[in-house]
Amino acid sequence: MKSALFTLIIMLFVFNQIDPSLALSDYQRGVLDGLNRGWNMSQRYDQAKTGDIAPFNQAVSEYNAWIQAIFGMNESLMLQPFAALAKPKPYSISKSFTPIHSIDSSWNQSNSMLPEPDAYGMINGYPAETYYSIGPALTNF
Repeated sequence: MKSALFTLIIMLFVFNQIDPSLALSDYQRGVLDGLNRGWNMSQRYDQAKTGDIAPFNQAVSEYNAWIQAIFGMNESLMLQPFAALAKPKPYSISKSFTPIHSIDSSWNQSNSMLPEPDAYGMINGYPAETYYSIGPALTNF
């Protein structure tokens, strides 16, 4: 009987300690709500990056309304919806330069549009080997 009463007292003490810890303060509820919304937005963002932008754009308006209710109209906190993703352009290859084929003895059949070096081996003030390596980048530098 004494052990049952002692166990009951211990159980009541434990449950009295657990009950207040389950109740969250307003600050804790706000942090938890913010983390949940942030996690939800990150999942929707990942979906939008793969091409499905509708759920993210819908969640952006809800998120912005929630932020505005807490912090007011602060543009730095607002998220922007995704614009429609641009369709990729088809891959194209420049036909200006063709490779040199040494296997079939067709030496330099390319129609080269590169400038020729002068008598000093310079092209536009750069050594020819430098110009041929990074020359097109140097002309717009």
